[in-house]
Amino acid sequence: MIASRYEVTAAIGRGGMGEVWAGYDTRLDRRVALKLLRPDFVPAGSQGRSAIARFKREARLTARLEHPGVPAVFDVGADGDVLYIAMQLVDGKDLSDVLDGMGALPIEWAVAIGAQIAAVLAAAHAVSLVHRDLKPRNVMLARGGTVRVLDFGVAALLDPEITRVTAAGETVGSPAYMAPEQLTSATASPRTDLYALGCVLHEILAGEEVFAAATPAAQMYAHLEREPVPLRSLRDDVPEAVEHLVLDLLAKDPEARPPDAAEVYQRLRPLLPLPDARGVAEDPLDPTSPYRRPLAPAPRRRHQPVAPDAANVPLEQIRAEAVELAEQGRFTQAAELLDRRLRRALEPAAQLRGTRLQLANTLLLGGEFARAQPEFQALVTELTALRGAGDEDVLRCRMQVATCRAELGDLSAAVDELTDVLDLVRVERGATDPEVVNLRRQVALLLASSGALEEASRALRGLLADLEETVGEDHMTARDIAELLERVDRGRGRRRNQ
Repeated sequence: MIASRYEVTAAIGRGGMGEVWAGYDTRLDRRVALKLLRPDFVPAGSQGRSAIARFKREARLTARLEHPGVPAVFDVGADGDVLYIAMQLVDGKDLSDVLDGMGALPIEWAVAIGAQIAAVLAAAHAVSLVHRDLKPRNVMLARGGTVRVLDFGVAALLDPEITRVTAAGETVGSPAYMAPEQLTSATASPRTDLYALGCVLHEILAGEEVFAAATPAAQMYAHLEREPVPLRSLRDDVPEAVEHLVLDLLAKDPEARPPDAAEVYQRLRPLLPLPDARGVAEDPLDPTSPYRRPLAPAPRRRHQPVAPDAANVPLEQIRAEAVELAEQGRFTQAAELLDRRLRRALEPAAQLRGTRLQLANTLLLGGEFARAQPEFQALVTELTALRGAGDEDVLRCRMQVATCRAELGDLSAAVDELTDVLDLVRVERGATDPEVVNLRRQVALLLASSGALEEASRALRGLLADLEETVGEDHMTARDIAELLERVDRGRGRRRNQ
């Protein structure tokens, strides 16, 4: 646990400034990314003080940069001698892993990625912030195709009044993406980031680094002395406009590069896809999606990525741990624990039904109705075939399906589902059985919520008449239904008067 709040769950990465972990915020029941700077990562003397200052400044700079292409900062602090930043956990892949899997990217993908990075850089440069280490590993493709630029930890404010946080003479960056001025004078400007963007664009279009070399020293020399190979000599489908832009970005002289990131975006803009609402991207990471379907919802993910756990943990132990987590209000973790175990399918399907029902109920309690509904529906289909439509578990799952549909705004479907359940239970138990009364009340409430006040009134009148006949009008339940009927009828009266 970090700061008695954040539970560290799975390693994501390790770099020069510390570690990055997936974590869980126990206070707000959400997954987070945790960047940790431990004492053993901090060198002695002035370099150590510089690393600590840079780490703290990363939180301030990233929080200051309000842009959808930059992960949000939630919290920063210290837990003993460990410094931490709690940030938005991005669901996606970094560009380096995408390249490993696909090689050179489609032209439209490369253009969309370049345009989105340029938009982030324009926002950063507008507040005098230079990234200084832009590279594929620091660019993520999130679900829905949005590009996120990570790790502003080596960024420097271009304000002479602010003390530098890098040690004197320290060169910050990655050799494959460093501009000549970084190598010769360790200085950086907004056009330094544009050079790195040129390196990234060349790599994602050509499938190889702009200056591949056996050693970092040889690579640095190439950035200083060699000219980049034009893209169209490596790939003939690259548009001339893109080739010219990349060559301009890779100019040795910063003054010969485009004046700013906004200019880069404008040069890429004519090549971006036009809005087209007809289709949905086949790949959830498709970076053209934000342009084809602006502000559209990200594609729904069936399972969240979670860290593996021991395969030999007994199922009952997993279920007990999930109950304990849910009782603490940690529904996200409880659901992940159950979902992870179910995907292993170590037991026969019949033995896993109870765990599936527990997962569905956990999702429901956590408010994840869109995920809970298909889980309940699958159980309804399976159990109905095995036990029949009147089985108690089938009916309870159908009631939960109705609950999910109501919470998701599909009131009509919720009424239909609950009415079907009511008809089955009513035949078996009678009109005034407590559970039947509760179902009749829920149906009436759903009808009223959907605006069907006349139908709601009729349903409540029928229920009230049955109760008065069996338990009397002074019974607590009858009085409750009479009061509810009065409120519905007042609503009907107001509607008639409008």
